[in-house]
Amino acid sequence: MAWGHATSQDLMSWKVVSHPVLRPDKPYDREGVFTGCMQPASLRKIGSPLTIVYTSVSKLPIHYTLPYDRGCETLSVAQSVDGGKNWTKASSNPIVTGPPEGASVSGWRDPFVAPWPSLDHVLGRPDGQTLYGILSGGIPGQTPTLFLYALDADITGKWDFISPLVNVGLNHSLSRWSGDLGLNWEVANFFSLRDFEGGQRDFIVVGAEGCDRALMTEHDPEEGPPRSTQVPREARSQQWMCGSLKINDGKVEMTYDFGGRYDHGCLYGVNSIWDEKTSSHIAWGWITEEDLPQELVDRQNWSGLLSLPRELKLLTIHNVHGALASKLKDITSLEVTPDEHATYTVRTMGMAPARASEQLRQEAKELMIGATALPQINSGNVAGEIWLDVRSARWELIAEMMLSKRYGSRQTSISFSPATETVTIDRAASTDVDDRINTSAETAPHTLFTLQDPNSGALSQERLQLHAFFDESVLEVFANGRTVISTRVYPSQKRCYGIHFFTEDDQDAMVEDDLGSSRLVQARAWDGLRADIRIVD
Repeated sequence: MAWGHATSQDLMSWKVVSHPVLRPDKPYDREGVFTGCMQPASLRKIGSPLTIVYTSVSKLPIHYTLPYDRGCETLSVAQSVDGGKNWTKASSNPIVTGPPEGASVSGWRDPFVAPWPSLDHVLGRPDGQTLYGILSGGIPGQTPTLFLYALDADITGKWDFISPLVNVGLNHSLSRWSGDLGLNWEVANFFSLRDFEGGQRDFIVVGAEGCDRALMTEHDPEEGPPRSTQVPREARSQQWMCGSLKINDGKVEMTYDFGGRYDHGCLYGVNSIWDEKTSSHIAWGWITEEDLPQELVDRQNWSGLLSLPRELKLLTIHNVHGALASKLKDITSLEVTPDEHATYTVRTMGMAPARASEQLRQEAKELMIGATALPQINSGNVAGEIWLDVRSARWELIAEMMLSKRYGSRQTSISFSPATETVTIDRAASTDVDDRINTSAETAPHTLFTLQDPNSGALSQERLQLHAFFDESVLEVFANGRTVISTRVYPSQKRCYGIHFFTEDDQDAMVEDDLGSSRLVQARAWDGLRADIRIVD
């Protein structure tokens, strides 16, 4: 494993160096230059070198199911004085030679370094004068965790171990809304997020290994069990949790308050930065290639890619009366707080495409549909059509729907069932390239809130908002800025034949409840998205 190098001024158009810039060429990293991070830009003086810290691997195999070989993973640093084109590894490498002395670990890798004012406050330290570093892993038979360190602004110096940060136990799972935190963690990040009112919560995002497959194969009860596949995915998932930092028995601990899945599809290995240009927290993930048999991966001659950058925030919604089917207290991905109006304020992690993604539309054809009733499905036939005539294999869609009792769209279909509070991406008919390709459905728990006006007491229903991007074989779907599914779709041709909208309302319920049919409020699409990707020497 080696590191490449790419630069961008806008997060969308990139110059990618054609060769690895950091290779495994020293005894301490001869088996791989694994994941790491860069010294935060806010702490780097103008004209000073770029500095990275990475996991240097000298022995393989490494896996949480195997006995840990102390010294197989160490921390090393490298610096660049020419903007990242060339790197020099420190003569003092490795700067940390392994896990804390005496600690039993199932993994210890993937350093992440950043300031954390919330932790400064807990430890009674001045804001911003200490950097904190975490390494992801676990304590065998006890819990996945993050090993927490304090260090000076110069990340090449001493790393002082503080304590394991989290103790949630093995395969922590409160409900379908929160997923499974697994047995061992990888590529973790920590950060604080704010909402529009200035409220703040502390979060971590982790790649969880050793997830219970029974918890990973959730399906919409109305659709039956998921189809079997010849290409099963790894037993892992991308998770987030919000917690409270405190001192417990002299050790720093982050308790679990609420949490959920960062992505309900094939995205993994998230890393993030604070973007000073937009004053927002930006995260990327790895869109895996697990749904293809290895023969097709080899023929393709590349494997996996980066997701669109996502903007993360603390999402706060006031005056919530309830959800579609579940009780608010049972939705464990939410913080639920009663208010003075006998309603609730709910908070969760908000995720949306980074604002920079709008640049992709510059050369695209814009299409639009105004408010209209959605045609009903009757035995698989659609009476009347509402569709956007997208033709390229790179498009973006923003759609907003007012729901009756059930809404759906098919081929490759993105559907939502209010009764089961489930978003489903049905890929069964998405490809005829090879019947070994995994086309199992992707699902995510998702609900819509009923809001109550604090003055009149009138109730209103939150609308279903979908924001989707398709890029040849990658489909990323955002629902109401808080639920995301990334998946792979492998069409035989590099073009599409329109986006269709329709509904499957419960006619009896519509009469009983005096409801109209589900309606499309509006839909906009940009056909022919384009980013400038250049390969440079």
